Amino acid sequence: MIPPTAPAVEFVRVTRTFEGGDQPVTALSDVSLTVPRGAVFGVVGESGAGKSTLLRMMNGLDHPTSGRVLFDGIDLSTLTKRELNAVRHRIGVVFQSFNLVGNLTVRDNIALPLRLQRGRGAEVSRRVAELVDFVGLGPRLDHYPAQLSGGEKQRVAIARALATHPTMLLCDEPTSALDTHTTGEILTLLGATRAEFGTSIVLVTHELDAVKRICDSAAIFEAGELRDIIAVEAQTGSRELSYVEHVRAELQR
Repeated sequence: MIPPTAPAVEFVRVTRTFEGGDQPVTALSDVSLTVPRGAVFGVVGESGAGKSTLLRMMNGLDHPTSGRVLFDGIDLSTLTKRELNAVRHRIGVVFQSFNLVGNLTVRDNIALPLRLQRGRGAEVSRRVAELVDFVGLGPRLDHYPAQLSGGEKQRVAIARALATHPTMLLCDEPTSALDTHTTGEILTLLGATRAEFGTSIVLVTHELDAVKRICDSAAIFEAGELRDIIAVEAQTGSRELSYVEHVRAELQR
């Protein structure tokens, strides 16, 4: 049973070390953070900062070397494979490269996770219709990915991620392949997702403007360490020129 006050995700002193080469590589080092339920939480960091490892742990695809990752109060590392698969149905993922199936239409791409769960025809059709309307792709329902623009592909990907009624959406650089105007549209759609469905959203991005636009707070990672968690609406300045201070100043401007 989910504790009523449990955060969407909680990392408790999480370290992840990978063996290999001459010496182990620490992707995350003693990370503790909380993603509040219903929040839009940004994760910012340069390449190699540990962001991908963080997302994989939130999705139960990887587990800590030490520490705990809790999803809705549940320690993911204690679950059986069947229990973990059930939890993953409550977690949607949106990728930078869209990851659509090329030989499936918009309709069938959105329906895919429901069919994998053996959803019934009428129920699947109803849910697809709801999501197509929500993301504004009705005229494209029977088109294939190759016939869509980048923004339209990402709308399909968001609709597909929402198909199973997830409580959390993990977004891995969802706007980095898009132009400025389309980026704004996708960010607006993500904001509407939180407002419409109460979905908790984790947004991993290099784009500070994206974080400033829709996130409530953002974690700054550097070389596997959590350097700071910033309230995005805060209004303070900084004269430091380090990466962490640069991010802090931008998000608090």
